[in-house]
Amino acid sequence: MSYQKLAQQWPQVLSSAKNLAVAIAVIYGVYMASKAYKKGDEAANEITKPAGDLLSDITAWSNGNHRIEVTDLVIQPWYLDSDYRISNDAWNALNKIPTYTALMQKLFDDRILKPQYRQYIGKPISGA
Repeated sequence: MSYQKLAQQWPQVLSSAKNLAVAIAVIYGVYMASKAYKKGDEAANEITKPAGDLLSDITAWSNGNHRIEVTDLVIQPWYLDSDYRISNDAWNALNKIPTYTALMQKLFDDRILKPQYRQYIGKPISGA
């Protein structure tokens, strides 16, 4: 390759390098903008979370959905057989509620309602 040919190609090489530099700058700019967007999005999520929760609660309340509150345990008569043994379905359902689990252990012995608690059948039981 002669010096003449290299001199003629030099503007084309410079133009390619310039285009490459512009492309790299654009890619870097997009990358930095996406990082800034993510940080802004995270900050906006934190700032708007209380308002979003409040709006969700208001919408749920207006549509008839209310928060579930655990009430006192009630051992219904139909949960028990003639020997005061609680059915498997009732036992499993009541033990799914963490508040009732310890109370159920106190009230029942081998799934049979203890005699001292039989007076509470059908009545709210808050503690044993």
